[in-house]
Amino acid sequence: MTPLFVAVGMLLAAPPVDGAAAFEKLKALEGNWKAGEKDATKYVSLRVISNATAVLEMVTAADRTKVLSATVYHLDGGKLVLTHYGAAGAPRLEAKGGKLEFEGKGGPVTSVTLTPRGDDKLVHETVSSAGKASLELTREYVDTLK
Repeated sequence: MTPLFVAVGMLLAAPPVDGAAAFEKLKALEGNWKAGEKDATKYVSLRVISNATAVLEMVTAADRTKVLSATVYHLDGGKLVLTHYGAAGAPRLEAKGGKLEFEGKGGPVTSVTLTPRGDDKLVHETVSSAGKASLELTREYVDTLK
């Protein structure tokens, strides 16, 4: 193979995904998050679990007792992946580009994007067979010892 073909191949290859860096960003979002009234008041809890090898996300309704969905994020061979457990199954999605943007092939959920806006705001978007859902979340500072 000539050096020209090797150089062109390297330029066309997708950049490596830095799953570890994206996972660190995700872990920094640990806490309780609340969606506003326009989103029918939902709550999102992000918890670092299993000796810091996974992050558990739980979405609950306004009464905080009914879990609407759960998602587990973790590294798999250097790639950040998630498995979303909801009413329509458990699709697996993979982060792209070292960001908190996840894509899947087929299945009921096709993409999930987490976009931090400073320390206290988070936009959580999900695209599924039912359409696009976007939650604008605000970090809740609560005393969990009460």
